[in-house]
Amino acid sequence: MNYLFKIITFVIITGLFLSCEEQYSGYEKTETGLYYQIYTDIDDIKPRPGQILSVHLSYGIKDSVIFDNRDRSPEPVDIMLMEPLYGSDINEGFAMMSKGDSASFIVDAESFFTYNVQSSVPDFIEPGNKLYFDVVLIDFMDEEDYITEQERISEKLLERSEELARLEKEKLDDYLQKEDIDIKPLESGLIFIEMEKGDGEPVEPGRTVKVHYEGRLIDGTLFDSSIKAGKPIEFEAGRGQVISGWDEGILLMNVGGKAKMIIPSFLAYGKRGIQNIIPPFSTLIFNVEVVDMK
Repeated sequence: MNYLFKIITFVIITGLFLSCEEQYSGYEKTETGLYYQIYTDIDDIKPRPGQILSVHLSYGIKDSVIFDNRDRSPEPVDIMLMEPLYGSDINEGFAMMSKGDSASFIVDAESFFTYNVQSSVPDFIEPGNKLYFDVVLIDFMDEEDYITEQERISEKLLERSEELARLEKEKLDDYLQKEDIDIKPLESGLIFIEMEKGDGEPVEPGRTVKVHYEGRLIDGTLFDSSIKAGKPIEFEAGRGQVISGWDEGILLMNVGGKAKMIIPSFLAYGKRGIQNIIPPFSTLIFNVEVVDMK
C-alpha cells in the first residue's frame, strides 16, 4: 500500500512539473529559476552591475501588456543594472545579454514590484502571477561615461531648442507681415484679435463656457476643429483646463463674441508639441467663438 502511494505521489508531482515546463515551452531555465529565451545572441561582452543599460522594454501578464516604453517615446529607457535580489530577478536576465541582443524572460510578478519597482503590488496581480518581459539591449556603459554622454546630449538639445525657437519667431514675423497684422502682443505674448464683440455677458473665471473653434498651424494646416466635429467644447474658464493662451484669450471675450488668437508655443504645447499633430515650437492660430456660458 505504501509502495503504491509513493508511485501515485511520484506520478502526480512529475505531472505537475511537466505541465509547468510545458507552460514555458521554448524557454530555458537558470539555476535560480529564471526562464529565458535569447533570440539574437551576439555572444559578446556582457554588462556588469553598476553599468547603465539602454533598453527597449515591455512586460505584462500573458497577453496583457502592462508597460511598453515605446508607447511613450521611440527612445530606449535607461536602467542601472543591479545585483539580483531574488531568484529569477530580471537583473539576472539583463546580465545575460550583450549589446544588440533581444530576449524574453519570465519573472515572478510579486517579487518584481516589491524589489525591482519598490512599490506595493498592484491589485490586479495575484499570487503566482508571472510577468513576461521582452527586452532589446541597445547599449550599456559605465555610470561616469553615461553622465558625460547625457551632458553632451543636453547641450545638443539646448542648441536645437534655441534654433527651433528662433525659426518659430521668424515664421511668426513672416505670418504677421503676410496677413498685415500690426496688433501688438499682450504682455504674455498672446496676440488677441477681436473679430466680433458679442452681445452677451463677459466670460468670468470659473464659469463653464461652450466654445466653437478651428485650430491651424502657422502654415495653414488644420489640426483640429469643433465645427468639423459638430460640437463645441466645454471647460471652466481660467482654470487651467486648456492651454494657457486659451485661458487668457477666452477671458477677454463676451458670449457670442468671435476672435482670432495667435498663440506662441510657450503658451501652447511648447518644445514637445503633440506627436504627429503639432510639431515642437509651433505657433498656433485659433479662430474661436464663445457660444454659451453656464
